[in-house]
This record gives sequence, structure tokens and C-alpha cells, in this order.
Amino acid sequence: MTTPLAPEIPHALPDAPSAGPEDAPARNASSRNAPGPLPDGAPESTPESTPESTLVMGLAAGYHAGDVRPFLASLRGTGFAGRCVLFASPTTRDTGRMADMGADILPFERPPALAHLPYNALRYFLYLDLLRQAPRPYARILISDVRDVIFQRDPFSFPWAEGLNVTLEDARMTIGTCPYMTRWTTGHLGEAAWRALAGQRISCSGTTVGGHAAMLDYLERLTGLLLPFSPAPPPPVPDGTPPPPTGMAGYDQGVHNHLLHGGHLPKVTLHDNAGPILTLGYKATQPAADAHGDILNDAGLPAVMVHQYDRMPELFRAVRARYA
Repeated sequence: MTTPLAPEIPHALPDAPSAGPEDAPARNASSRNAPGPLPDGAPESTPESTPESTLVMGLAAGYHAGDVRPFLASLRGTGFAGRCVLFASPTTRDTGRMADMGADILPFERPPALAHLPYNALRYFLYLDLLRQAPRPYARILISDVRDVIFQRDPFSFPWAEGLNVTLEDARMTIGTCPYMTRWTTGHLGEAAWRALAGQRISCSGTTVGGHAAMLDYLERLTGLLLPFSPAPPPPVPDGTPPPPTGMAGYDQGVHNHLLHGGHLPKVTLHDNAGPILTLGYKATQPAADAHGDILNDAGLPAVMVHQYDRMPELFRAVRARYA
């Protein structure tokens, strides 16, 4: 069965900068199933955490079983007993094998009104829709990149703080010095928004953990600023050759950092590379491993999750060989 996208509602933050120069299709369906934002300091009402009340969500658009095997096999190897959902596009292959590895496969198709969004942005509408339709709230939810993530411990064995939990990348790079963050932020939110964030650490939007209400609130705010989206036109090229990519596939991370560093998330805890999720993209050297082969975080402890392992060729080969 094809998964519907989240109802489209007008919920952009009133104090946020414009998300694009042109209007997008109106978002006018009811939002009665979505909770409102949590007030500052208010405790989140979280159901008792049991293995069955935990949820991992990811996007497998265009992937095949080999792409997601490290993610699914490592998750299963931790003893994780919750629900793992992978959203599958029409170009996703080997979904039966993914299901055999423990994934709950939910097919989807792009609706016309969102067909122009990169998959990195579209996924949040899928996540929001699933949480709205859940018959009961989940105690803890992880939304995660898939192709470049492995698990070394059950992700919900870590004592996550109430509210939302987000990750910080290596401290040697800031939003202002990162060419990708500069492009994504200025291209969607504008130069003023980028200047306001330029000195801040980069938070990776690829791994976020929260209770049900906190995650709903985050997804409402995030999707509210992902539209309208108008990719910058590519520069002209001679001789009819294909234009270069516009480079906005990751613009969701610009919005994520705007919400975080702009103070728009009511209850959020930041975790750096000494914490549970080790994000390797901007680390200068390959992380150490212990005698058991577990990859160590900056505090010298086994990371619960390792993200962007593919950025380091030796580590990439070792991970893929382990889960071949």
C-alpha cells in the first residue's frame, strides 16, 4: 500500500525569514491531529518506554539491499526490538530482502505538489504523516540517515533527555566556513539567515531523537519552513551540455540549524562527538576502535551510532566487509 504524505497545513514560524522567493502550492488541510508546540520548560508527556514503543524511521529511496544492509544488520545485532520503518520509492530495489532484515517497508510516491522537493526534504513529510496516524504515541523515536549509519548499541539503550536530542558535527567547522551549509542556508533562507548562523557549530539533521510530542513539534516546524522551495536556476552552459546540479539537495540541514540556533525548538539537548552519536564528516582523523572492534567516540567510549563512516575510505571498507 502506498503511504500518503502528511496533510499539508500552513504552519511556518511567524518570526522566521522567508523560505524562498516564490509562493508554493497552498497548504490548507486541517492540522487537528498534530499537537501544538511544547511551551518552554514544560515536561513532555512520554509513555513508558518499552522495546515495542520505540521507532526508527529512515528513507531508502533508490537504494538496494546492499546499501541498507549495514544499517539494518547492525541495528538487529544490538538486540533492538522496536519498529524500524524504511520508506521506499518506486526506484527502491530488493524491498523483500530489506524486510527479511527487519525493516517495515512503506512504499510512497511523490505527490505533484511536493514533486520538486529533494528526497532529503520530502522524507520529513513522510515521517510527520506516520506519527500523526500512529494509534498510540511512541516513547522514543529516532529519525536517521540510512546508507551511512551503523549501530553499535541499541539506540534506545542510551538515556536520552526529554524533548528533542540533536547532534553536533566536529568543532573545527562552522556553518559560516562550511561551503555546503553556506549554499543550503543562503539558497533557501537567504543571506541574512546565514549570517545569523555563521558562527555556530553545525548540527547534523541526519540523526535526531525525541519523544512522540517533541518529534511531532519538530517535524511541524521543519516542514513549515521547507516550503516554499524554489531551487536556484543553474547557470547557462554552452553547446547544450547538461547544466550542473544546483546543489540544494541538503537544504533541510539549513532549516534544521535555523530552528536549533535560532531558538525555535522549545526543549532540545545537544550531543557532540563525545556523546552517543559519532558524526565523522568533518573529523580530521579516523576514530580509534577498541579490542572488540567498536568505534570509539571523542570520549574514548563506544559510540551508540556511527554516522558518515563512508567519508573515511578505510573505515568504509571495514564496515562494508563486516556486513557483506
